[in-house]
Order: sequence, then structure tokens, then C-alpha cells
Amino acid sequence: MEELVNQLAQRVGINPDQARTVMAVVSKTLLQKAEPGKAQGLMSKLPDSITGMFSDSEKQEFTTTRQDVSNEEVIQRIDREAGINDKNKSQRAVEESVKILQDKTGESDLLGSVMGGFKKMFGG
Repeated sequence: MEELVNQLAQRVGINPDQARTVMAVVSKTLLQKAEPGKAQGLMSKLPDSITGMFSDSEKQEFTTTRQDVSNEEVIQRIDREAGINDKNKSQRAVEESVKILQDKTGESDLLGSVMGGFKKMFGG
């Protein structure tokens, strides 16, 4: 996971601790928002260092229930938990972390199919 964290920190201009928080929040959100079957497949492709962050009950929930988490909620959570305090930068951090996870998992359209359109939200 450290390699992914460092990539994200460099791309967005945040520190590694912030990037680690972003990666954790985005990974969890992707799994929550994915259809249960897709979440199962995605979990099998994510690095163990990411899936290891989730409890067995969370993993079970990902593979049985799809949750509707709004993109705005994700941005606010990252802003707050990572201490970025800049919605546009938090949005960029989410987008970049999804791109990194897409590359890592080989899932080509996580941003569009699972996360939906951030561009519409902030006009980015």
C-alpha cells in the first residue's frame, strides 16, 4: 500500500499520512458503492494491505449490500479525516486514488461506473 500512498501523495501534493487516509476512505467507498458481485471481485484484486484494513463483518457487508454513499459525503469525509480542508483538492485526491486503484486492479472504469461523476459536482 505504501507505493500507492506515495503515488497519491505526489500526484495531489498531500503528505503520506493524508494520502493513506484518502486511500482507506476511497477503497471502502468503492466497495460500499459497488454491486455486491463486483465488490467481491474488486476485493480479490485489491492489495492485502488495503483489504486487511476491513473487518470480516465489513467484508461480508460489501459482498451482500450495496450502499448509496454520495460523492459529496466522500469529499467531506476526506476533507475532515485527512485534514486537507480544501474541497477541490479532496476531490482531486479521490479521483487520483481511484485512478491508482484502477491501474492496480485492472478495473478500467471505477470512477465512472462506481463513483459516478465528480465533474458535475464541483465543475472540475
